[in-house]
Amino acid sequence: MTEDLPSPALLPSGLTDLLPPEAAREAALVEAMHAVFAAHGYERVKPPLLEFEDSLLAGSGAAVADQTFRLMDPDSHRMLGLRADTTPQVARIAATRLGAVPRPLRLSYSGQVLRVRGTQLAPQRQIPQVGIELIGADSAEADAEVALLGVEALAAAGIAAPSLDITLPTMAPALLDAAGVEGDLRRKLARALDRKDAAAVTELAAIAGPPAVGLTGLLTAAGP
Repeated sequence: MTEDLPSPALLPSGLTDLLPPEAAREAALVEAMHAVFAAHGYERVKPPLLEFEDSLLAGSGAAVADQTFRLMDPDSHRMLGLRADTTPQVARIAATRLGAVPRPLRLSYSGQVLRVRGTQLAPQRQIPQVGIELIGADSAEADAEVALLGVEALAAAGIAAPSLDITLPTMAPALLDAAGVEGDLRRKLARALDRKDAAAVTELAAIAGPPAVGLTGLLTAAGP
């Protein structure tokens, strides 16, 4: 007795077919956002879906290494990675193919990314990603430009009141440097910040002294 074959409509977990009219709606929303980006001088780039693993996961790409599918290229016999995030690819393009182009660079992109696993809240493993990168402008005005443009693009996609998460990875190290915090105390403070352990941060920052005491406030610097 042979086992029944699985239905051809059955897909791996976290993957789905996008059917009419949802597929057309997604494409229209992506183009509406790109129209906003283009109106502000952001030029579109289109990285490949696959890259050599060593370049794809270099630099900031290392952060998504555990979410990256890998396969052997039968042509070059080198390992390839299937992108889990487009941002590291845009950084590579800016540093290589567009390395001689005057800064700041304003680039936009869109495409599908594939991740090894989803989360409990977001089980999808194939995700449409749309974004912009402002490269070579180190100022508060540049940060504000990206935030405001994100809000405008989301409004064009029908999202009127978004919530923005602003990440500044250099802030905590800068405050620790200014306070002269080194060694074991610095490692403990950094770990407490990563865990968002407010009690430990408060205790350790008091030992470190100003301006490390400002680190406690960072944990509560959030909107509604």
